[in-house]
Amino acid sequence: MKEERKKFLIIEELSKILQEILDKDVVFTILNISLPQKGGVMKIILSIFPENKAEKIIKELNKDSNKIKNELKKRCYLRYLPKKIIFKFSKELKELQMIDKIIKNL
Repeated sequence: MKEERKKFLIIEELSKILQEILDKDVVFTILNISLPQKGGVMKIILSIFPENKAEKIIKELNKDSNKIKNELKKRCYLRYLPKKIIFKFSKELKELQMIDKIIKNL
């Protein structure tokens, strides 16, 4: 299976899993995932709104990462799944908005 196709499959299934886990008042986007070769650590970069809940949500997801990994194993067959999943919060959107605001004020 090609790398991009694997990523798409994982993102699609992971989105469904996270929708089931997270509160309904939280909006998230999976921005990127890094696929390790033969096990290793998969890093998942998320954008979360509202941002004031992001840190708490990331901690909960990292705590439940084994459950999420096992659910991902059930939903999609991949030869090599990661040994561990790490969730990270991306602040890029907020930074881009601040840069845009500064540029508009100039």
